[in-house]
Amino acid sequence: MNPTRRHFLSGAAAWMSAPSCLAGQRSIKTISLFHTTDLHGHILPSKTYDGIGDVGGLARCATQIRKWRKECPDHLLFDVGDIYQGTIAGYQTEGKVMIDSFNKMGYDGWVLGNHEFDWGLDIVESAIRRSEMPVITGNVTVEGKKAGEIEDGSFIKLAPWTVKEAGGFRIGLVGLTTPGIPYWSRPELLKGFGVFDPIESLKESVKKLGAEKVDAIVVLGHMGWKREDDFANPIQEMLKQVSGIDVYIGGHSHQDRPAWYWSNVLCTQANYYGINCGRVDLSFDLESRKLVKRNAWTVLMDDRFTLDPVIVESTKTIVENAEERRQTVIGEVSEKISARGKSSPFWQLICTAFMKTAEKQKIFAEGVFHGTFGNPDVDPGVKTIEDAWKWIPYENWLVHARITGAQIRLIMAESKEDRYSDRNLFGLDSEDLQSDKRYGILFNSYDSQSGGRRLMFLRTILAEPASETRLIPVNTRESVIDYFADNYEVK
Repeated sequence: MNPTRRHFLSGAAAWMSAPSCLAGQRSIKTISLFHTTDLHGHILPSKTYDGIGDVGGLARCATQIRKWRKECPDHLLFDVGDIYQGTIAGYQTEGKVMIDSFNKMGYDGWVLGNHEFDWGLDIVESAIRRSEMPVITGNVTVEGKKAGEIEDGSFIKLAPWTVKEAGGFRIGLVGLTTPGIPYWSRPELLKGFGVFDPIESLKESVKKLGAEKVDAIVVLGHMGWKREDDFANPIQEMLKQVSGIDVYIGGHSHQDRPAWYWSNVLCTQANYYGINCGRVDLSFDLESRKLVKRNAWTVLMDDRFTLDPVIVESTKTIVENAEERRQTVIGEVSEKISARGKSSPFWQLICTAFMKTAEKQKIFAEGVFHGTFGNPDVDPGVKTIEDAWKWIPYENWLVHARITGAQIRLIMAESKEDRYSDRNLFGLDSEDLQSDKRYGILFNSYDSQSGGRRLMFLRTILAEPASETRLIPVNTRESVIDYFADNYEVK
């Protein structure tokens, strides 16, 4: 469910009625935890999925966080993943602009999200190396070694848990990422980076934190609110199975959920793109040191909040370069291109672009299996890099495989079971396919890994040695931009 104004107002109301950390009794000490999630490279304000504009961005969150820090000297600050993919500024700097901003703001840690891997493990390693704070993610392995067991290299900063002291109290923090990553990211991009069951990892971390004699345990999980658990967001089962957790701070599912309880755990999630900034207050009895109250809420980052001058100044050149890049003309559309239906002219355009890319890479491709991400029609006129980002918002790489006609038919049948899918076969007629003959087919990397477990048969087929599956080092958006650059005027 996308955010609505009602959600925004309820979050704002919670903020207005929330108790100040300075107003407690003398016997109470309150520790505040500030959090962001799913920023996706957004430094400046953006708009919601519902089209509400001028909201969010890290620069606005920084203003709120600065205000909270003045009010509450005993605090910690975290991000729950999907930090840098999603904007031209993030793309051009390979995520550095966001990590540098976190360093300037003094974050106490962050969690790996699934989109951290979109540009490959080398970029993840660079981000971790650049980070001045720990990367808290437990249910991952690097070359078979779990987080916390890596003794040298960039990944030494990767930790399953950490303990932070604030106001004389020890807060145990556990980090987890979504187990869905292997169903979205190609092995060529993960390069031996593994993800395992978050429940198993959480049990291990909570047990070890027990020995650390912490006063509270907080889980930072790049898994989020769903009415029912799914393969990528198993938080209900996780909190049911693992006891001893006080707070769960979520992400990934792009929801503004100021507060809810599950298995007596206070849960909260602060939306996406910095549209909401989150806060949790933990109040302790100073005499017994027991946690006596938990409170969570989120605040809408609208025009009540100015842009933080430090973030604006430090990112100015990068943002300006990204804006120039955003407005760069890639070509012109002479007449409206319909995006309606499984074989729409827009679908034909992007599939043709992929075929041309394969040709330039000297890869023989006879067909493309792809969808359109539900794009609207493309109106006539000059088109820019910004348009290409709207058409293809994700960093998906092209993948080539040689599969049989019979396998292609089965893959198409599997795709039809997904009622939201408009994937179709381009360049070949499925009726004319020879069952035993192998055809060179192009896919995007997301679909090739199962499309989020919607195309498991496709995933299995492409994993077979006979399919000769290979990743082409060009992302699908670049392919479309290149096609426009070659033709300029597209009909």
